[in-house]
Amino acid sequence: MKMNRTVRDFQNALESLLKTHQFGHLTIDQICNEALLHRSSFYRYFHDKYDLLEQTISTRLNILIDQSDRNEDEFVEILIKYVSDNRDIFRNLTDSSSQSSLYGEIMKIVSEILLRQRHVTENQDTISMALRNSKNPEMLAYILSGSILGAFYWWRQNNYEVPQQDVIDFVKQSIHNLSDQLERDGLN
Repeated sequence: MKMNRTVRDFQNALESLLKTHQFGHLTIDQICNEALLHRSSFYRYFHDKYDLLEQTISTRLNILIDQSDRNEDEFVEILIKYVSDNRDIFRNLTDSSSQSSLYGEIMKIVSEILLRQRHVTENQDTISMALRNSKNPEMLAYILSGSILGAFYWWRQNNYEVPQQDVIDFVKQSIHNLSDQLERDGLN
């Protein structure tokens, strides 16, 4: 996917700032200064900082999906490694003193990304298939995004002390168990 250089610069600026600043406290001016771009440029591409966050998360997830050759187990490993390698960013996205609506906002973003991914026909992974076959894909997307975010929040609360491989194994098993349960209950 080809990306506009200005959009990329704003996304990189956001990621850079999230290494040291809580998202809830970031301002558009800080993001523009970090990107060395004007506010007018920011508003040409984004409605607000939440829109920038959504596009940044979506871009990063698409890169991770491409790295995993659309293999779900490999994607889980790459995603958890990415979170582990970028702990400061995730701490500042999930800090308890940040806006309480941020959790809901991130959950909405992840849900929308999952719903978009289900329409990519080459995606034959458990999550995409479950969403495609679900009687209520929107609700399932929220349930899945809540589970994913809950795991990351839990890991952060435990200072990432749980070994990365244990988290990978647990997430993989949970996804497969959920898919199997949905099949058994006829909810897919």
